[in-house]
Amino acid sequence: MSTVPFLIAKAHANHSKSLTESQMNGMITAEKMSEVEMILQSTGYGHLLEEVRPSVSLHKFEVALRRDYAKLLSVYRSAAIGDVEKLLNAFTLSIEAENMDMIFQAIIRDNIDETLEEIIIPVGKFGLHHYRRIMETSADALIASDLIIYPELRKPVQQVLNQTDDPDERIFRLSAALSHTSYQKLYEVAPQWVKLEAEFLNLETICRAINMGISPQGWLIPNIGIVYKQQKQLMNYDNVTDVLNYMVNKFPIPRIIRNALDSKDPVARLEDEFLQYLYFTRYRDFSIFGNRKEAILDYFSIKLAEIEDISRVLTSKILTKTPRSELRRMIYPIYH
Repeated sequence: MSTVPFLIAKAHANHSKSLTESQMNGMITAEKMSEVEMILQSTGYGHLLEEVRPSVSLHKFEVALRRDYAKLLSVYRSAAIGDVEKLLNAFTLSIEAENMDMIFQAIIRDNIDETLEEIIIPVGKFGLHHYRRIMETSADALIASDLIIYPELRKPVQQVLNQTDDPDERIFRLSAALSHTSYQKLYEVAPQWVKLEAEFLNLETICRAINMGISPQGWLIPNIGIVYKQQKQLMNYDNVTDVLNYMVNKFPIPRIIRNALDSKDPVARLEDEFLQYLYFTRYRDFSIFGNRKEAILDYFSIKLAEIEDISRVLTSKILTKTPRSELRRMIYPIYH
């Protein structure tokens, strides 16, 4: 018996409790944190304010946000069978890959601190305690890597750590290896859903490799999209501008590359433009084509983007005082 209709209905019901565009705008324009908290109280995040209020401890509230997300994902995974179970397992692996990427970048840079817990989504079966154990072993990255739960991620991390001692190269190769592994798994179960994101990651990998003066060969997500097919040509260029100019009429979304070319930091702008487009597409697909099995992935993807937006707004109100216009520009177009 398929669990697809039940889980999709549950996802749409949960999404109805998410923030609306009006509520997000209200959070951005609010003068006081009490106004922001009042808006959050009326959404599906209201129960978290009973544990801790962001005005009292932003750190604890952001940890609670991500723990709540991980718990929700675990509930869906435990109810799923068949193809949906494979989808959610692959999606969970991609989140764990991002966790490991952030943790090991911090280990390599020797800048482990408590703020790292705020952005970890604790999807591992041992919760935040397990991630703390890895961070506490930060004196030696290779020893810390033995604690990685997923063998699919442990192996590529250890290969990278054994290949080079240079911190910048380690970080680049580690990020590429983790993306390679997690997106290959997603591609096996949801090829069309993940194709555009994998395409972008390959282009970003080539651009970052050029900026570092190293070869991206062997670090691309294989057999996905036009960037992978064009890699030999792209590796002939020695600057990012030439790469982007070559790809501008070949990439699935040309305007993203055009906008990146018009900026002072093309790689950062490329990522920003792409994520805006990606989350809009997933929100649209979830809203319009919400009965297919990939809608489960759409839901958890835009839910994660919403958490990032909430954190961004709270951090701005409490710490950075980002101008409203800039904050509004950074918010993802995922609100109904």
